[in-house]
Amino acid sequence: MKNKIFSNIVFYISNRFILFIIFSTLFITLNILFNGSPLPSTEIKDLWFYSGLFMVWFSILFIEPYYTSPKNVITTVIPLLLVFLSIKSLFNNSLFWWFAVVLFLLLLLISILITALENKDESPDVWRNKMANILKNSISILGKGKVLYSIIFIYFLLSYYSIQNVYTLILFVFWSIILIIDTKEIHNKFIPKLYRKDTDQIGEIFGVQSKKIFLVKLYEDRKKIKKFDIVKFRYSMQDSKDLVFIGIVFDTYLLNQEKWAKILQMKDPETEDIKLEKNVVYKISDRAKIEEISRQIRVDDFVGVIIEGSNIGKIKFEYSKKVDDLQEGDLLELRVGLKRLFYQVISGVTEEEKLEDRNKTGFINGEALQLGEWCDTDFCFKKFGWVPAINTPVFKTDASDIEVPELTYPDYELGKIPRTTLPSVINLNEAISHHIALLGVTGSGKSFLAYEIINQIKQDTKVVCIDFNKEFVTRLTPAPGNIISEATSIEVTSRIDWINNELEKFGNQQDKNQIELKKSEIKAALEIDINAFLSSPTDSIKVFELPDVSNTTGILDYTKYFFKVLFDIAKGRQIANNPLKICVVLEEAHTVIPEWNFSGSSDKTSQSVVNSIGQIALQGRKYGVGFLVIAQRTANVSKTVLTQCNTVICFQAFDETSFNFLGNYVGKEIVQVLPNLKQFHAVVAGKAIRSNVPLIIDLTRAAND
Repeated sequence: MKNKIFSNIVFYISNRFILFIIFSTLFITLNILFNGSPLPSTEIKDLWFYSGLFMVWFSILFIEPYYTSPKNVITTVIPLLLVFLSIKSLFNNSLFWWFAVVLFLLLLLISILITALENKDESPDVWRNKMANILKNSISILGKGKVLYSIIFIYFLLSYYSIQNVYTLILFVFWSIILIIDTKEIHNKFIPKLYRKDTDQIGEIFGVQSKKIFLVKLYEDRKKIKKFDIVKFRYSMQDSKDLVFIGIVFDTYLLNQEKWAKILQMKDPETEDIKLEKNVVYKISDRAKIEEISRQIRVDDFVGVIIEGSNIGKIKFEYSKKVDDLQEGDLLELRVGLKRLFYQVISGVTEEEKLEDRNKTGFINGEALQLGEWCDTDFCFKKFGWVPAINTPVFKTDASDIEVPELTYPDYELGKIPRTTLPSVINLNEAISHHIALLGVTGSGKSFLAYEIINQIKQDTKVVCIDFNKEFVTRLTPAPGNIISEATSIEVTSRIDWINNELEKFGNQQDKNQIELKKSEIKAALEIDINAFLSSPTDSIKVFELPDVSNTTGILDYTKYFFKVLFDIAKGRQIANNPLKICVVLEEAHTVIPEWNFSGSSDKTSQSVVNSIGQIALQGRKYGVGFLVIAQRTANVSKTVLTQCNTVICFQAFDETSFNFLGNYVGKEIVQVLPNLKQFHAVVAGKAIRSNVPLIIDLTRAAND
């Protein structure tokens, strides 16, 4: 109650209209007591004496409460100058008259000069604006109405009245009190309100942006308002007087030399006993209350608000975070009705907006792709078919409150959504049967992931690694042996050389029968070793090695025969109702299935190998044969095979060819993140990935195991 009484007292003594009425009443009362009349006499000396006092009072309250501009000086000086010229003969002291007239003329000329010089479209550093600013400072004191009228008041007081007179002395004190009034502490409101008026009030609501953001003009004396301060307020459009909004200061900026703020509503209106003035915003100062509300509205996780240009698949948001730690790939969440939707950050750009004159404000706009709702049973996100409303709050999340069921083979955790606990799950059976490609620059993590996948699938799949650089021999434990024995390799190579030499002869000189016999012998030799591996109960991984990595005709033929025999065996086992899952790993795929313009031998020979592998890629799924393709650049690898890979895991990449090719898999927008991906981060998409949208995932866990 004491606070309320004190607040009302403060209101009354700081209201310019109330002050005007009080002092006017006091002035009239004094005149009645001393002169017997409420108004002064019509004598010239009385008119000027009381006019000076009255204009000092009126100037302080209404004409120049904050700032004396050149226009104010002109409007004050011209009437005074005209009056002084017309009543020159009435002045006993001509020196004062000349002093006053010269002062008025000087102030008038300076004010006109300032108006002519000042150009708001140019920089403040331009000489015209510099000179105008210097002249403004020179008239900011002498040009004030209270100064000019005070000079007149004092002159007539000393010239025509005795300072020893009680009435005159009272008027002098009256004038002195007027001068010490702080104009910044008084305001224009006339009708007092029965609401709280305390230091927690920071400003008034002047507009609303799409329901959740309120535009607030801050009070002149509230300078320490900053972003993320917690506030509460009642809004005039809300019927109930007890409902209070809770929000945060989303942004502050200068407009028309005044400080403004955007207040973001963070909760639905709640009932509160304290009556707050409508459309007035109150800062919450109680530390315990701040901590409690901060937890409720997740201030530390707050990222920004939805802005225009968002759609169902992608949101745009104005970024505003308390701690600037948002990164590409981070998981965001927001609410649409009762739905909890997740989005993944893909980009951010800086923007600048011009407010007025030379004032500008800068901000960051982010973009995030919709992942959807999380579904525990399917270990994935499900798309949601609508767009969030403008100014919907967006939060960063680690999804630690979501409990993920334990995975069982063939489901496998590739990695996690960056800086969260949510896994990215792949079905390894579908990954291999429908072919999978691991793409990225050297050192990005693709080979390590390949080893992880191989170690998982070897429990029910025969793995054949085409490894010309002997990566798998040195990295896998235990080191796998060659699927083709040394003796068989020598035998096959010699027959291939014989056939190639024979084919170099003219057609009528070639021994057709021997060529066909040698081909049959090559296939039979390879078939024995391949069947031995496929039938072994203990061996699950073998390597297909070559003595030379260059694409000579002999090596390409050797590779072609191997793949043809492998495919024929798999096809035969399927027909015999004895199927077997086989995974062919193509390490450094460009050495095995190069694009035609990157082959190291004749186009015809190289294309023959690619065609053989392409046949497996097209038909292999029916016979249990799948590919794991590992490549650095898509430009170097046959598109015939790559386009058959229904699952793609792409690490960091820089070449335009990869961007164009991968854009068909993961979308043009998310391809843009590839150059910025961290080591062991990747974009995953495709049939085997437990997600209906591409994801940016973190494989650091796997890479450090």
